[in-house]
Amino acid sequence: MYDDVDSDVPAAWNDPARNAMDQMLENMKNFKESAASGHFAVSESGGYGLLAALRALADYVAAAEAKQLDQQPMLGGSYGARAMAPFVQDVACDQQGFLTQLTRLRDVLADAESGVRQAMANYRQNEHSVAATFRG
Repeated sequence: MYDDVDSDVPAAWNDPARNAMDQMLENMKNFKESAASGHFAVSESGGYGLLAALRALADYVAAAEAKQLDQQPMLGGSYGARAMAPFVQDVACDQQGFLTQLTRLRDVLADAESGVRQAMANYRQNEHSVAATFRG
């Protein structure tokens, strides 16, 4: 196992990509909670634009997962190819692997979509409240 000499944390927990994904998950949970608390609002047109972008990314994630990336690649019959194939598969499937991180990204996207929908509802509520003050 690789050990980062500047850290006393094992490499599996000191992975910059994993840390970035952890931070993104935390940010989306905070985004969702902030919208649920009514701290911000998003207009319908802005919200639909955000939702379209989130859906496009979710479609990409679903397509990437469906491409059988978890199988050993057919690299050939040489000794080197046979030796490398399981490691290439591990890069896709292990706890730090590409597919594992895609699964985590799907969770981030679900929180982001929920937050945007709530922010859109906040905007509608704010619009109704403001409009009510002019009806009187």
